[in-house]
Amino acid sequence: MKINNVAVIGAGTMGHGIAQVFALAGLQVALTDSDDQVLEKAKPRIQANLAACVEHGFVDPDMAAAAPARITLESNLAEAVAQADFIVEAVFENLDVKREALRQVDEYCPAHAIITSTTSSFRAGDLAVALAHPERFLVTHYWNPPYIIPAVEVSPCERASTKVVEATVTLLKAVGKYPALLKKDVAGFIGNRLQHALRREAIAIVAQGIASPEDVDLIARLSFGLRLPVVGPLETVDLGGLDLTQAIQTYLLPKLERSTEPRPLIQEKVARGELGAKAGVGFFDWPPGRAAEVIRRRDEALLEMVELLRSRGFLQEPSDQQVDEKESKSE
Repeated sequence: MKINNVAVIGAGTMGHGIAQVFALAGLQVALTDSDDQVLEKAKPRIQANLAACVEHGFVDPDMAAAAPARITLESNLAEAVAQADFIVEAVFENLDVKREALRQVDEYCPAHAIITSTTSSFRAGDLAVALAHPERFLVTHYWNPPYIIPAVEVSPCERASTKVVEATVTLLKAVGKYPALLKKDVAGFIGNRLQHALRREAIAIVAQGIASPEDVDLIARLSFGLRLPVVGPLETVDLGGLDLTQAIQTYLLPKLERSTEPRPLIQEKVARGELGAKAGVGFFDWPPGRAAEVIRRRDEALLEMVELLRSRGFLQEPSDQQVDEKESKSE
Protein backbone atom coordinates (compact mmCIF):
# COMPACT_ATOMS: atom_id res chain seq x y z
CA MET A 1 0.00 0.00 0.00
CA LYS A 2 1.42 3.36 -1.04
CA ILE A 3 1.27 6.01 1.69
CA ASN A 4 1.96 9.62 0.66
CA ASN A 5 -0.41 11.68 2.81
CA VAL A 6 -0.70 11.54 6.58
CA ALA A 7 -3.22 13.28 8.83
CA VAL A 8 -2.63 13.86 12.53
CA ILE A 9 -5.65 14.70 14.70
CA GLY A 10 -4.54 16.76 17.69
CA ALA A 11 -1.58 19.16 17.64
CA GLY A 12 -0.72 19.12 21.34
CA THR A 13 1.96 17.29 23.33
CA MET A 14 2.11 14.23 21.06
CA GLY A 15 0.47 15.33 17.82
CA HIS A 16 2.88 18.03 16.72
CA GLY A 17 5.85 15.73 17.36
CA ILE A 18 4.26 12.86 15.41
CA ALA A 19 3.56 15.22 12.49
CA GLN A 20 7.23 16.18 12.61
CA VAL A 21 8.30 12.52 12.31
CA PHE A 22 6.32 11.94 9.13
CA ALA A 23 7.22 15.29 7.55
CA LEU A 24 10.90 14.69 8.21
CA ALA A 25 10.57 11.38 6.35
CA GLY A 26 9.26 13.21 3.26
CA LEU A 27 5.51 12.65 3.65
CA GLN A 28 2.84 15.32 3.29
CA VAL A 29 1.11 15.92 6.62
CA ALA A 30 -2.20 17.59 7.50
CA LEU A 31 -2.25 18.58 11.17
CA THR A 32 -5.51 19.60 12.83
CA ASP A 33 -6.76 20.55 16.29
CA SER A 34 -10.09 21.77 17.65
CA ASP A 35 -8.22 24.47 19.61
CA ASP A 36 -6.99 27.20 17.25
CA GLN A 37 -4.36 28.40 19.74
CA VAL A 38 -2.85 24.92 20.04
CA LEU A 39 -2.80 24.62 16.26
CA GLU A 40 -1.09 28.01 15.84
CA LYS A 41 1.68 26.98 18.24
CA ALA A 42 2.36 23.69 16.44
CA LYS A 43 4.67 25.00 13.69
CA PRO A 44 6.87 27.06 16.06
CA ARG A 45 7.14 24.05 18.40
CA ILE A 46 8.12 21.81 15.49
CA GLN A 47 10.72 24.31 14.29
CA ALA A 48 12.18 24.54 17.81
CA ASN A 49 12.31 20.72 18.01
CA LEU A 50 14.07 20.53 14.66
CA ALA A 51 16.60 23.18 15.68
CA ALA A 52 17.49 21.14 18.76
CA CYS A 53 17.78 17.98 16.66
CA VAL A 54 20.15 19.70 14.23
CA GLU A 55 22.21 21.18 17.07
CA HIS A 56 22.79 17.72 18.53
CA GLY A 57 23.51 16.04 15.20
CA PHE A 58 20.28 14.03 15.33
CA VAL A 59 18.88 15.33 12.01
CA ASP A 60 20.50 16.55 8.81
CA PRO A 61 20.15 20.37 8.54
CA ASP A 62 18.78 20.25 4.97
CA MET A 63 16.15 17.65 5.93
CA ALA A 64 15.15 19.73 8.96
CA ALA A 65 14.82 22.87 6.84
CA ALA A 66 12.52 21.12 4.35
CA ALA A 67 10.22 19.39 6.85
CA PRO A 68 7.96 22.27 8.07
CA ALA A 69 6.79 23.08 4.52
CA ARG A 70 5.35 19.55 4.26
CA ILE A 71 3.01 20.22 7.20
CA THR A 72 -0.32 21.91 6.46
CA LEU A 73 -2.36 23.24 9.37
CA GLU A 74 -6.08 22.52 9.02
CA SER A 75 -8.74 23.81 11.40
CA ASN A 76 -11.35 21.47 9.94
CA LEU A 77 -11.03 17.74 10.69
CA ALA A 78 -12.95 16.66 7.60
CA GLU A 79 -10.59 18.62 5.34
CA ALA A 80 -7.55 17.32 7.21
CA VAL A 81 -8.40 13.67 6.54
CA ALA A 82 -9.97 14.06 3.08
CA GLN A 83 -6.82 12.99 1.19
CA ALA A 84 -5.16 10.94 3.93
CA ASP A 85 -3.70 7.49 3.39
CA PHE A 86 -2.69 7.12 7.03
CA ILE A 87 -4.25 8.83 10.05
CA VAL A 88 -3.02 9.21 13.63
CA GLU A 89 -5.54 10.24 16.31
CA ALA A 90 -3.68 12.05 19.09
CA VAL A 91 -6.40 13.86 21.05
CA PHE A 92 -6.87 14.05 24.82
CA GLU A 93 -6.60 10.72 26.69
CA ASN A 94 -10.31 10.32 27.36
CA LEU A 95 -12.21 7.33 25.97
CA ASP A 96 -15.33 9.26 24.90
CA VAL A 97 -13.29 12.08 23.34
CA LYS A 98 -11.18 9.62 21.38
CA ARG A 99 -14.17 7.62 20.22
CA GLU A 100 -15.87 10.76 18.90
CA ALA A 101 -12.71 11.87 17.08
CA LEU A 102 -12.34 8.41 15.54
CA ARG A 103 -16.01 8.35 14.53
CA GLN A 104 -15.53 11.61 12.62
CA VAL A 105 -12.31 10.39 11.04
CA ASP A 106 -14.02 7.19 9.89
CA GLU A 107 -16.85 9.21 8.38
CA TYR A 108 -14.74 11.69 6.40
CA CYS A 109 -11.55 9.88 5.39
CA PRO A 110 -11.06 7.85 2.16
CA ALA A 111 -12.11 4.21 2.18
CA HIS A 112 -8.52 2.99 1.79
CA ALA A 113 -7.11 5.03 4.69
CA ILE A 114 -5.55 3.32 7.72
CA ILE A 115 -6.78 4.78 11.01
CA THR A 116 -4.64 4.64 14.15
CA SER A 117 -4.71 6.00 17.69
CA THR A 118 -1.75 6.89 19.85
CA THR A 119 -3.63 6.19 23.08
CA SER A 120 -1.39 5.43 26.05
CA SER A 121 -3.66 2.88 27.68
CA PHE A 122 -6.99 2.07 25.98
CA ARG A 123 -7.37 -1.28 24.23
CA ALA A 124 -7.68 -1.07 20.46
CA GLY A 125 -10.97 -2.96 20.73
CA ASP A 126 -12.38 -0.37 23.13
CA LEU A 127 -11.73 2.35 20.55
CA ALA A 128 -12.69 0.36 17.46
CA VAL A 129 -16.36 0.26 18.51
CA ALA A 130 -16.59 3.86 17.28
CA LEU A 131 -15.73 2.83 13.73
CA ALA A 132 -17.93 1.52 10.95
CA HIS A 133 -14.83 -0.13 9.48
CA PRO A 134 -12.74 -1.52 12.38
CA GLU A 135 -10.77 -3.72 9.98
CA ARG A 136 -8.63 -0.68 9.14
CA PHE A 137 -7.94 0.36 12.73
CA LEU A 138 -5.10 -0.27 15.18
CA VAL A 139 -3.22 1.47 17.98
CA THR A 140 0.22 2.96 17.32
CA HIS A 141 1.51 4.15 20.68
CA TYR A 142 4.37 6.63 20.36
CA TRP A 143 6.38 7.76 23.38
CA ASN A 144 6.97 11.35 24.45
CA PRO A 145 8.85 13.06 22.88
CA PRO A 146 7.79 11.13 19.75
CA TYR A 147 10.38 12.73 17.48
CA ILE A 148 13.18 11.34 19.70
CA ILE A 149 11.99 8.07 21.28
CA PRO A 150 12.53 5.33 18.65
CA ALA A 151 10.01 2.68 19.77
CA VAL A 152 6.33 2.52 18.82
CA GLU A 153 3.91 -0.09 20.17
CA VAL A 154 1.55 -1.52 17.53
CA SER A 155 -1.64 -3.11 18.88
CA PRO A 156 -4.23 -4.21 16.30
CA CYS A 157 -7.88 -4.57 17.21
CA GLU A 158 -9.35 -8.05 16.79
CA ARG A 159 -10.80 -7.29 13.35
CA ALA A 160 -7.77 -5.44 11.95
CA SER A 161 -6.74 -6.88 8.60
CA THR A 162 -3.31 -8.39 8.02
CA LYS A 163 -2.79 -5.94 5.16
CA VAL A 164 -3.37 -2.95 7.43
CA VAL A 165 -1.08 -4.24 10.16
CA GLU A 166 1.72 -5.03 7.72
CA ALA A 167 1.40 -1.63 6.01
CA THR A 168 1.58 0.14 9.37
CA VAL A 169 4.66 -1.75 10.53
CA THR A 170 6.35 -1.10 7.18
CA LEU A 171 5.55 2.62 7.34
CA LEU A 172 6.86 2.99 10.88
CA LYS A 173 10.13 1.34 9.92
CA ALA A 174 10.37 3.59 6.85
CA VAL A 175 10.13 6.74 8.99
CA GLY A 176 12.84 5.48 11.34
CA LYS A 177 10.78 3.95 14.13
CA TYR A 178 11.19 0.58 15.85
CA PRO A 179 7.73 -1.01 15.99
CA ALA A 180 6.87 -3.67 18.58
CA LEU A 181 3.88 -5.70 17.40
CA LEU A 182 1.65 -7.00 20.20
CA LYS A 183 0.15 -10.47 19.87
CA LYS A 184 -2.85 -9.62 22.07
CA ASP A 185 -5.00 -6.51 22.47
CA VAL A 186 -4.43 -5.53 26.11
CA ALA A 187 -4.78 -2.30 28.08
CA GLY A 188 -1.49 -0.46 28.55
CA PHE A 189 0.26 -2.54 25.86
CA ILE A 190 3.84 -3.37 26.94
CA GLY A 191 5.40 -0.13 28.09
CA ASN A 192 2.71 1.29 30.33
CA ARG A 193 2.11 -2.07 31.99
CA LEU A 194 5.80 -2.13 32.91
CA GLN A 195 5.96 1.59 33.71
CA HIS A 196 2.93 1.65 36.00
CA ALA A 197 4.03 -1.48 37.84
CA LEU A 198 7.20 0.48 38.66
CA ARG A 199 5.27 3.64 39.56
CA ARG A 200 2.90 1.70 41.82
CA GLU A 201 5.85 0.33 43.79
CA ALA A 202 7.65 3.70 43.83
CA ILE A 203 4.58 5.45 45.25
CA ALA A 204 4.11 2.66 47.81
CA ILE A 205 7.72 3.04 48.99
CA VAL A 206 7.14 6.76 49.61
CA ALA A 207 3.68 6.22 51.16
CA GLN A 208 5.09 3.64 53.59
CA GLY A 209 7.90 5.97 54.65
CA ILE A 210 10.61 3.62 53.33
CA ALA A 211 12.41 6.32 51.33
CA SER A 212 12.01 9.89 50.08
CA PRO A 213 10.83 10.77 46.56
CA GLU A 214 14.33 12.07 45.87
CA ASP A 215 15.97 8.76 46.77
CA VAL A 216 13.38 6.68 44.93
CA ASP A 217 14.09 8.63 41.73
CA LEU A 218 17.84 8.48 42.37
CA ILE A 219 17.83 4.67 42.55
CA ALA A 220 15.51 4.29 39.54
CA ARG A 221 17.68 6.58 37.38
CA LEU A 222 21.17 5.59 38.46
CA SER A 223 20.99 1.86 39.16
CA PHE A 224 18.88 -0.59 37.11
CA GLY A 225 17.40 2.24 35.02
CA LEU A 226 20.81 3.18 33.68
CA ARG A 227 21.23 -0.32 32.21
CA LEU A 228 17.87 -0.57 30.45
CA PRO A 229 18.76 1.12 27.13
CA VAL A 230 21.60 -1.39 26.75
CA VAL A 231 20.28 -4.58 28.38
CA GLY A 232 16.50 -5.11 28.76
CA PRO A 233 14.83 -6.71 31.80
CA LEU A 234 14.50 -10.21 30.34
CA GLU A 235 18.00 -10.21 28.91
CA THR A 236 19.16 -9.21 32.40
CA VAL A 237 17.26 -12.20 33.81
CA ASP A 238 19.12 -14.49 31.41
CA LEU A 239 22.48 -12.96 32.27
CA GLY A 240 21.91 -13.36 36.01
CA GLY A 241 20.26 -16.76 35.70
CA LEU A 242 16.58 -17.68 35.92
CA ASP A 243 17.32 -19.61 39.09
CA LEU A 244 18.46 -16.38 40.76
CA THR A 245 15.30 -14.56 39.63
CA GLN A 246 13.19 -17.44 40.96
CA ALA A 247 14.94 -17.35 44.32
CA ILE A 248 14.61 -13.57 44.72
CA GLN A 249 10.98 -13.50 43.58
CA THR A 250 10.01 -16.36 45.90
CA TYR A 251 11.08 -14.21 48.84
CA LEU A 252 10.30 -10.71 47.52
CA LEU A 253 7.08 -10.83 45.49
CA PRO A 254 4.76 -11.45 48.46
CA LYS A 255 6.12 -8.24 50.02
CA LEU A 256 5.51 -5.97 47.00
CA GLU A 257 2.60 -3.60 46.43
CA ARG A 258 -0.47 -5.31 44.91
CA SER A 259 -3.12 -2.58 44.97
CA THR A 260 -5.53 -2.51 42.02
CA GLU A 261 -6.38 1.16 42.49
CA PRO A 262 -4.34 4.33 43.07
CA ARG A 263 -2.76 4.64 46.52
CA PRO A 264 -4.47 6.98 49.02
CA LEU A 265 -1.33 9.15 48.83
CA ILE A 266 -2.06 9.90 45.17
CA GLN A 267 -5.78 10.39 45.77
CA GLU A 268 -5.11 12.81 48.63
CA LYS A 269 -2.62 14.84 46.61
CA VAL A 270 -5.04 15.10 43.68
CA ALA A 271 -7.83 16.17 46.05
CA ARG A 272 -5.56 18.94 47.41
CA GLY A 273 -4.70 20.10 43.89
CA GLU A 274 -1.09 18.88 44.15
CA LEU A 275 -1.06 17.71 40.53
CA GLY A 276 2.65 18.01 39.83
CA ALA A 277 4.53 20.48 37.65
CA LYS A 278 1.39 22.09 36.19
CA ALA A 279 0.19 22.96 39.71
CA GLY A 280 3.55 23.93 41.18
CA VAL A 281 3.71 20.99 43.58
CA GLY A 282 3.40 17.20 43.45
CA PHE A 283 6.02 14.91 44.95
CA PHE A 284 8.41 17.82 44.39
CA ASP A 285 8.12 21.60 44.32
CA TRP A 286 7.91 23.12 40.84
CA PRO A 287 8.69 26.86 40.88
CA PRO A 288 8.12 28.80 37.65
CA GLY A 289 10.50 27.75 34.90
CA ARG A 290 11.68 24.51 36.49
CA ALA A 291 9.47 22.20 34.40
CA ALA A 292 10.60 23.81 31.14
CA GLU A 293 14.23 23.44 32.20
CA VAL A 294 13.78 19.79 33.18
CA ILE A 295 12.12 19.01 29.84
CA ARG A 296 14.84 20.86 27.92
CA ARG A 297 17.61 18.95 29.69
CA ARG A 298 15.71 15.67 29.32
CA ASP A 299 15.25 16.08 25.57
CA GLU A 300 18.85 17.15 24.98
CA ALA A 301 20.11 14.15 26.95
CA LEU A 302 17.75 11.82 25.08
CA LEU A 303 18.98 13.11 21.71
CA GLU A 304 22.56 12.39 22.75
CA MET A 305 21.66 9.00 24.22
CA VAL A 306 19.85 7.80 21.11
CA GLU A 307 22.77 8.88 18.94
CA LEU A 308 25.17 7.04 21.27
CA LEU A 309 23.04 3.89 21.17
CA ARG A 310 22.93 4.08 17.39
CA SER A 311 26.71 4.55 17.11
CA ARG A 312 27.35 1.60 19.44
CA GLY A 313 25.06 -0.75 17.51
CA PHE A 314 22.21 -0.89 20.01
CA LEU A 315 19.77 0.55 17.44
CA GLN A 316 20.28 -1.92 14.64
CA GLU A 317 17.62 -2.29 11.95
CA PRO A 318 14.64 -3.98 13.65
CA SER A 319 14.03 -7.54 12.50
CA ASP A 320 11.09 -8.15 10.18
CA GLN A 321 7.97 -9.02 12.14
CA GLN A 322 5.56 -11.42 10.52
CA VAL A 323 1.85 -10.92 11.10
CA ASP A 324 0.11 -14.08 12.27
CA GLU A 325 -2.83 -14.78 9.97
CA LYS A 326 -4.68 -16.38 12.89
CA GLU A 327 -4.31 -13.28 15.05
CA SER A 328 -5.18 -10.66 12.41
CA LYS A 329 -8.13 -11.32 10.15
CA SER A 330 -7.67 -10.68 6.45
CA GLU A 331 -9.99 -8.37 4.58
